[in-house]
Amino acid sequence: LGIELILESVMAAFAIATPSQLCTPGTPLPEKVRVFPQIVRPKSTAVLGQGLSLAGAVCLSQARKRRSRALRVPRSAFLAGEAAVECSTCSSYKTVHFVRHSEALVNAAGRVYAKDDPRKKAVRLEEKWFDSRLSEKGLQEAKLLRLGQLEGRPAPPKVSIVAASPLTRALQTATEVFGCTEAGPCLFAHEALREFCSKDYQPCDSRRPPEELKAEFPHVDFQKVSNGPDTLLGPGKVESAENADRRIQRLFTWLHERPESDIACVAHFQILSRIFKEHLEPAGLDLSPYGSFGNLEVRSVPIAFQ
Repeated sequence: LGIELILESVMAAFAIATPSQLCTPGTPLPEKVRVFPQIVRPKSTAVLGQGLSLAGAVCLSQARKRRSRALRVPRSAFLAGEAAVECSTCSSYKTVHFVRHSEALVNAAGRVYAKDDPRKKAVRLEEKWFDSRLSEKGLQEAKLLRLGQLEGRPAPPKVSIVAASPLTRALQTATEVFGCTEAGPCLFAHEALREFCSKDYQPCDSRRPPEELKAEFPHVDFQKVSNGPDTLLGPGKVESAENADRRIQRLFTWLHERPESDIACVAHFQILSRIFKEHLEPAGLDLSPYGSFGNLEVRSVPIAFQ
């Protein structure tokens, strides 16, 4: 990157076509511009050939970077936001309500420290918060949200089914917010909605075996959760961004295949942030109205599958 910036500056000073001008098809060159003789301005950035000068090499580098960014997350066959609403050729239209779980015990323990205090992060590394449950405050606020009585939050939307992370705090939140045990919508535990943990192993983001979870949540369908202990996270084991994106793609495939049109998804801060930034925004969703995903925040997103 440093070499590219230096080259750009030098070439601009001597009225020489810069790599950014040469590498962008359709960009007009400045008047009286001089072009290095070895550089051939391509009609496409896909193939630039062999034997290029330094500027040509930079051009190739820029093309590869653009292509890498474009392919970072596989484009799904869906549109989101206004693009979904305006799609006249899509085959399936849904509204997906993304919900972050209520306050967990691990959240409450960490909030006693300032944001930059290293002890705040250390809390999440403590084994005692394994698969952290909701705090009493979090449980009460989830119940108030369902009644439309939680200050600063509107009542949750009416939905046909609910999908939730198989972590205890997410299942508790989904159960209370949408009344899934009282003739409410069916609740499906889905591994794709689990928290994304890529840096340090955090016991609070590990799950219990579904055989154990079923005893506490008999109303939940665990078909989308593998039997046995957690294999996604563990001591010394975290998840790559690529694997998280594959999980998210499986979630959207599942949403597409469901016959229901109003679906709630209850999950966690990091995985929800990735869903919105890396998958919904490229599909057309405007993220400017949103800030950081808060506890019990509900974001309703129109999605149209092509």
